[in-house]
Amino acid sequence: MKNKVKIILTILLIVGILGGSVWGMLLVQEKYKDEQKKKAGVRDLSVTVQTGKVSRDRIDDVLTFNGDVQAMQAVSIQPKISGRLLYLSLDGETLVEEGMIVKKGQQIAQIDDRELQAALANARAALAIAKADVASNEAGLLNARAATEQQIASKNSAQATTASAQAAFADKERELSRQKALFEKQASTQQNYEQAQTAFAQAAAELNRAQASEQASEAQIRAAEAAIQQSLANLERSKASVLQAEAALQQAEVNFSETKLFAPMDGVISAKHIDPGSMVSPTTPIVTLLSMDEVKVILSVPVNHLSRLQPGKTQARLRTISLPGEVIDCTVAKIYPAVSLDTRTAQVELRLKNRQDSYGSYKLKPGMYVTVEILIETRENVIAIDSALPIRNLDRQLVYLVTNNNTVRAVDVKLGTRFVNKVEVLEGLQEGDEVVIVGQHRLTDGAAIKILTGNRLEMSEKE
Repeated sequence: MKNKVKIILTILLIVGILGGSVWGMLLVQEKYKDEQKKKAGVRDLSVTVQTGKVSRDRIDDVLTFNGDVQAMQAVSIQPKISGRLLYLSLDGETLVEEGMIVKKGQQIAQIDDRELQAALANARAALAIAKADVASNEAGLLNARAATEQQIASKNSAQATTASAQAAFADKERELSRQKALFEKQASTQQNYEQAQTAFAQAAAELNRAQASEQASEAQIRAAEAAIQQSLANLERSKASVLQAEAALQQAEVNFSETKLFAPMDGVISAKHIDPGSMVSPTTPIVTLLSMDEVKVILSVPVNHLSRLQPGKTQARLRTISLPGEVIDCTVAKIYPAVSLDTRTAQVELRLKNRQDSYGSYKLKPGMYVTVEILIETRENVIAIDSALPIRNLDRQLVYLVTNNNTVRAVDVKLGTRFVNKVEVLEGLQEGDEVVIVGQHRLTDGAAIKILTGNRLEMSEKE
């Protein structure tokens, strides 16, 4: 029993010693913390920020699009005839190369023309022969008409002879009747009667000859008239042959002229597709010529913006990484009438005057990637802040407004048009309000702030 009591007392003693040790250690730690707090003093929880005054500015409402530079005209020069490319040079002197500037009407290429020269000579000879045939047929027609006139004159003479023979025949017929009557009455001799019969027979023969001659003249007239018709037909055929020969000559001249290829416009040779000595045909491109004095940029603009664009009036600005630092001003040239059913956009064309650099090369080249800003509207004297200031919180845009007691208040702002690094404030701020411009991401509504003079944004500083 006594041993059990000793054990319990020993345990209680050990527990008491351990408890005292823990309590003493806690007292020491608490005392150390108090001493550290006294050394540190009161902790400053304010956030260091920079502020600025809200002011008014100019805001440009712009639409930004991407596009590429295109030539106003691009022509693939191809021959109309087949043959061997004799040479490819400007006016037969300077060899054509990519990048070469050419003028409208300059000869670019020459196709071997020997066969076409021969064909042209044949066509001219055929025309001369056809014209000679026309002259021959015209002479034949004149001869046929002269022969007809001669036969008509012969017919008239034969008609006169026939009339005279008819008169003589009638006279001899009356004389024969009279002599016959006298002879029957024995008032005339047999000789007189026979003479009257002979004279009558001679008159009848003369009449028959005259009538035959008249009929022959009529037949000759018909033959002469047929010869006229034949001559007319021959003349028409020969005239048709002349027309055919003239057409063949014109075709030969056209084919011959197509052996020389000329620049249809001022431009730059962008590609040479073939070399001299090669065979070419109407499907063979020789060079590609681009019009470069003026270029265009085609943009795809959504239909909801089209009503805000006015060709010839709406201003635009163009930038390209190929010309760093340069801004090119231009206007909207035209709006294409059709809208794409797939994208619901319409093509808008800008036109730009091109310039040459010190090396004679055009600055704007087809294929250059560009960024275009179309100026829809310019609003002056609007309340604007730096576009980096508002903090997005779900569907809210927050700006921290400085209060009189060096704290901030989170203000909901309604934003409008953005332009470069500025954004228009429609509601929530007034001109002259002081807002946090640096350090706003570390703030909460009602937070204490410490204002540091100076800022890296272009707003009024707090003095």
